[in-house]
Amino acid sequence: MPIADFTSSAIIDQLTHVLSALSAEDRKKEINKVRLIAQRNYVTKAVYAFEVTNAGGKKHYFVVDLKQAGKVTDGATEAEAAQGQPKPDISIAISDDTFIKISEGKTTAAGEFMSGKVKIKGNMMLGMKLEPILKRFKSLAETLPPPSPAAAAVIASSSETPTQEIVVKGYNGSLVIAQILRAFGSDDAKREAILKKTNAIFQIDLNGPEGIKSWVLNLKPGATASDLVMPGTAAQNKKTAGATLILSDADFVDLASGKLTGQSAFMGGKLKSKGNIMLALKLESVLKAIKGPVAKL
Repeated sequence: MPIADFTSSAIIDQLTHVLSALSAEDRKKEINKVRLIAQRNYVTKAVYAFEVTNAGGKKHYFVVDLKQAGKVTDGATEAEAAQGQPKPDISIAISDDTFIKISEGKTTAAGEFMSGKVKIKGNMMLGMKLEPILKRFKSLAETLPPPSPAAAAVIASSSETPTQEIVVKGYNGSLVIAQILRAFGSDDAKREAILKKTNAIFQIDLNGPEGIKSWVLNLKPGATASDLVMPGTAAQNKKTAGATLILSDADFVDLASGKLTGQSAFMGGKLKSKGNIMLALKLESVLKAIKGPVAKL
């Protein structure tokens, strides 16, 4: 999802879309692929860290893993962007405008480095491979359909509001739901591990300023980034929920932050359930796995 005031975020979105759309096997093949560029073999097997500065002097950070899991993370700080990622092999400080020009082939990383517009720390030669890598992923993106609303939320910045289909204004619990998608959507191994433990489909009904809003969490083995989280009811998404959890938006946020437990919420009448109430305990383990500061709309 485009990040406000950063035109080059579209490049990162493109990388994320391709990596999310590829199967685990194809992603592994892609990040290990050896290609012949300018009569020189190279392997796109590296972790790139970007510090992008826009025209107003604001910075945003991205880490692109083309070495192990094949995923993209971002954040308002370098530490936030690097969370859960391998150590970068190269760090590139670049302006928003220059990043766009390099991606469009209007200039080169080498030329901009020599002029001082691009600063590189780490493996210098990896910086010279930036253009062919971007070109490669651009061509892959052109062969894929656009991301679905759910998959698009994976692209969303952790410091920005994800797609409106997932996030609903006035419902802070929807940010928790989007956080689940960000945490597990682009990491196949991490997602499958939590899915095997949970093995359930949930419908979450949150009572907020506009009444009940619903989301489906498809936490069954085999779920992909595109159907892990879905706005609407289970019936609308042609799914069968093992449990429907009904609670206020505020209580769901408290449940996610650890201020409230599923058992105490149920016993205190704050949580109502249709289906297997014991599944609520499994959902708690998912929420604990993404536990962190809960943002507010």
